[in-house]
Amino acid sequence: MQPFTFIVAGAGMIGLATAIGLQQAGHRVIVIERGERPEYGSAPELRVSALAHSSRHLLERLGSWQRMPASRLGPYTGMRVWDYDSFGRIEFDASELALVDIGAIVENKVLEQVLWDQAVAAGVSIMATTELVQQQVDDQRVQVTLANGQTLTGDYLIAADGARSTVRAQANLPLTFWDYQQQAQVAVLTTELPHQGIARQVFLPTGPLALLPLADAHQVSIVWSADTERAQQLSTLSDSDFIRQLQVASDNCLGLLQLQSARATFPLRMQYCQRWVQQRLLVLGDAAHSIHPLAGQGANLGFADVADLLAIFAHPELQVATLPKQLRQWERQRKAAAVTMIGAMESFKRGFAGSAPWAKLGRGLALQLAHRVTPLKQQLMRAALGA
Repeated sequence: MQPFTFIVAGAGMIGLATAIGLQQAGHRVIVIERGERPEYGSAPELRVSALAHSSRHLLERLGSWQRMPASRLGPYTGMRVWDYDSFGRIEFDASELALVDIGAIVENKVLEQVLWDQAVAAGVSIMATTELVQQQVDDQRVQVTLANGQTLTGDYLIAADGARSTVRAQANLPLTFWDYQQQAQVAVLTTELPHQGIARQVFLPTGPLALLPLADAHQVSIVWSADTERAQQLSTLSDSDFIRQLQVASDNCLGLLQLQSARATFPLRMQYCQRWVQQRLLVLGDAAHSIHPLAGQGANLGFADVADLLAIFAHPELQVATLPKQLRQWERQRKAAAVTMIGAMESFKRGFAGSAPWAKLGRGLALQLAHRVTPLKQQLMRAALGA
């Protein structure tokens, strides 16, 4: 197998996992990151991801999952989903598929620090506190210039620099996008009742509220997505008024709630890059696609991009002549998966919006049907597992 030199833009979860996998396969990897090494503290971090089994399996193969501190992992064994002020609800339990858990809630910064340190130990060169300002890509090589004036050359440039990817923008890759006209508010809470390792989500008329179990039995991370007007109202509330609104919205399912962190709000927008392979440039993760967080599948989509890409470049019989064809096939497969997920999220968002009686009746019947029909329910569970 011929080793290549990869330049990876972005040291988030997706970029670092890609770098580690390529380095382990015998390639040379340089990561460019505008920030510094991530460092997490004793308090839970605001941004979290719900990692499915498929993502965990990738991280296990890389040797990364084994490095995660158990005290910062929130495996969940069940899911409870319901429509607010309605009879519609569905419950999932890992035991229904003879599994220990359905997935795990991971603090983004914790995973990023673990991956960063592992990448350095594996021999990945990480150039921090600088960014890529110019790029030249052709059919043979790539050359990039950094903000510090340094020039690097390599065989492939990988854009893993997030939804606002500068690498994607510089390449003028066509982008499809729409504003969900919603904002998400995140925070960490302590709960009177133990969460029991259950991920909970309630669909409100203005958007979904998720309560995600953290490692502490009495701590959850919330993601409250709401139509822009409602979200702006929530963001202007005092902490005490916000908690009162949250108690009502969550149906008091975890008893009395208390804020344990600051609250942060960010806009929700769908993005889809129409070209993921352009000569020696590859685009993946949030740089290629970003979706609504209501099903928590954004990170899982990104890790699936990584797994399929590594299957090409880690193959012991890798042939340079066949790479363009394999990369086009990778692009087609991953784009199809992203489009399917984007469509599913839009359907969920539209289907659970509003409070008209006929709409609530339809949602209630659909949830009850899914809960009672075993094959359908198991299919939904396998989707949550990333199977």
